[in-house]
Amino acid sequence: MKKILFIGCLLVSLMSYAQENVKTEGNTVTVKEIAPVWPGCENEDNKDNCFNSKFLNHVKTTYKYPRKDSGDFIRGKATIKMHIDENGNAKIDKIETKEPKIKSAVQKMLAELPKMTPGKKAGKPVSIKYTIPLQL
Repeated sequence: MKKILFIGCLLVSLMSYAQENVKTEGNTVTVKEIAPVWPGCENEDNKDNCFNSKFLNHVKTTYKYPRKDSGDFIRGKATIKMHIDENGNAKIDKIETKEPKIKSAVQKMLAELPKMTPGKKAGKPVSIKYTIPLQL
């Protein structure tokens, strides 16, 4: 009976160490979360900075400022709440702004986000949430 119990404990401990990015110390289990990777940032040392700069570049190049009836550009603030799902696709959860025209322009811009390498937790793809404030 002791041998079966020993073999069972050994198998359980080996299976827990087989998971990627999982660290166990005593009674504490730490699971590392890896953020989504923007296309072209796979070989970068700091993938988070690369993601941020690529996202800002995407905003600069694809956001089309809406106009008032008088022809003036509409400027304002917007807060984007979105997530990158398990497949690497960006999904909009909510866009907060006072101007409806800014909201529709931001939706069009976000629809053009590229497919990314999804975020991972314990080696498995997971959805990662973002809240991004923009001054447009």
